[in-house]
Order: sequence, then C-alpha cells, then structure tokens
Amino acid sequence: MTTSAPERITVELTLYATYREAVGQKSLTCDLAADATLADLLADLADEYPDLDGRLTDEGDLRPQVAVLRNGSERADLDTRLEDGDELSVTSPVHGG
Repeated sequence: MTTSAPERITVELTLYATYREAVGQKSLTCDLAADATLADLLADLADEYPDLDGRLTDEGDLRPQVAVLRNGSERADLDTRLEDGDELSVTSPVHGG
C-alpha cells in the first residue's frame, strides 16, 4: 500500500504585539501547499493583511525585529519547510539589559 503525501497542510499562527494589531486577531489557521516554507506563509499574510506588508521581511530576509518560533522552541527562518500541524508564533525578540 502506497501512502501519498498530502497536497495541503494546515498550520496555526499566533501573532503578538503590533503583528496582532495589524491582523486584528491573535491567531489564524492557515491552509498552505504541502511544500510551503515560512517565506510562502509570510508572503500570503502580507497579501491578505496589507498592514503587515514590509513589516515581516525585507529584501528576502526576516526583519531583525521579527522572531518566528516553530512548535514552541525552534527558531524558524524563511527557508524553513512547514509541516502539517505546525504551531508558529510571530513576535519581537526579547532583549535584556
């Protein structure tokens, strides 16, 4: 019996601070192509929520003030391949002083 990979995946996205304000809600459920990366997700978000455009990425990189955690602990970059059921958090990095 052959098991084929899903054509679509679903990820949960939690937004904090100004990113939450730009979207107007704390969390989103996102439906993506099975081979989607974080870059794909963020591009879709910027298209759907114009207030996010240019606030998450800059010239192909995550902006320095953006931190994306995958499944609670793993820091994700734009090339991170997303998997069905991933939980992502978008926030600003915490800096101590």
